[in-house]
Amino acid sequence: MMREPIAEIAALFDVYQSGLVFHCLCAVTRLGVPDQLGEEPRPVTEVAAAVGADADALRRVLRLLAGHHLVDFDPGTDAVTLTPRGVLLRGDHPLSLAATFATLGVSDVAHRTTDALRTGRAAAPVALGEDFWSFLAARPQRQAVFSQAMAEQARLLSLPCVDLVDWPTEGVVVDLGGGTGALLAAVLNTAPKLRGVLVDQPQVLDRSRAAVAERGLADRCEVRAGDLFGPAPAGDVYVLSRVLHDWDDEAVVRILAAAATNAPADARLVIFEDVLPEDGSATAAQAWADIAMMLLYEGARERTAEQYRVLLDRGGWQLLETVPGPPGMHVIDATRRPA
Repeated sequence: MMREPIAEIAALFDVYQSGLVFHCLCAVTRLGVPDQLGEEPRPVTEVAAAVGADADALRRVLRLLAGHHLVDFDPGTDAVTLTPRGVLLRGDHPLSLAATFATLGVSDVAHRTTDALRTGRAAAPVALGEDFWSFLAARPQRQAVFSQAMAEQARLLSLPCVDLVDWPTEGVVVDLGGGTGALLAAVLNTAPKLRGVLVDQPQVLDRSRAAVAERGLADRCEVRAGDLFGPAPAGDVYVLSRVLHDWDDEAVVRILAAAATNAPADARLVIFEDVLPEDGSATAAQAWADIAMMLLYEGARERTAEQYRVLLDRGGWQLLETVPGPPGMHVIDATRRPA
C-alpha cells in the first residue's frame, strides 16, 4: 500500500533539508567548533570567540545541528556540548572524522552537478576554476587536510582489509599514493622481515616521513617522491588503495602499466577499491561514492570486477580474485600477466 501523500512530502523535505545540514556540519568542522567542545556545556559566545565566528550565526547553525543529534543545545543557558555522534568530529578522537568533513570535496562542488549532468564532465573545474588535484597542489593547507581525510577513511575502509590478504613474510611492499603510510604500516606489521616503499607527491612527503618515524618504521620503510604515472620502484607486492576510482579508464591503464614497469614476473598487485555488482545495481553508499567521483575527478567512477579485469589486462596484470571487505571496500588481487 502506498503511503499517504503527506508522508511522501515529508520524506522529500527531509532530503531537501539534509543538504543544508551537511554544509553546516562541514562549515563548523572547518572552523574547529567541535574541538572547542568537551564534556561540559560551554556558552555559544565563548565558542564563537574562540573560533572567530559570529555568535548569532553560530548559535543558529548549532540549533539546526542539535535537531540532528550532533550537539546538545540549551537555549535557556545558551550552552552547547557534543553528543556521542558529534564527538567523532573532534580532531583528537581516536576514531575522528574531522578531516573528512573539513576537507575540500563534495560539499564544495556539488552545487555544479547540473553542469556535470549536461556535459558528462567533472564539476570540480567549473566550481574551483581548475581541476581538483591542481587546486589542492597550490594550497598546502587544504592538501594537508585532504591527506588527513584520506587517512581517516583508510582506517575505516582499507585497514580492515589488511588481514584479508596473504602477504609475504619478507620482501618489499610498494604503496603507490600511500599518503602518510597508515596502510603500509599495517602491512609491515604483519611480518617483521617485510620492508616498505611509500611513494607519493613531494608536497605530502614531510608528513609521510614524520608519520613513518612516529610509528617506529623509519628503518624498514623508505619514503620516495613519485608520480602514479611514472615507473614504480622495484618491489614484490604493489599496493593501490582507493586510487584508481579517482581516474578515467585510460589513466588507470597508465597507472597500472607504470606499476608493472619494474615489477618482477612473479610480482603481485593488491588493490583496495569497492566493486560494483555486475547487474548494474548499486547500494546507496556505492551510488553516492560513484557520483562523488563523477563530480570531483574527470572520468572517475566506481567499477565492476569485469571492468577492473579488462583494465588490469591492458596494464600488464592478470586478475586473480576479488574478496569483499567491510561495506564500501573489496580486495582485488592480481599478478603480472604472462608475457
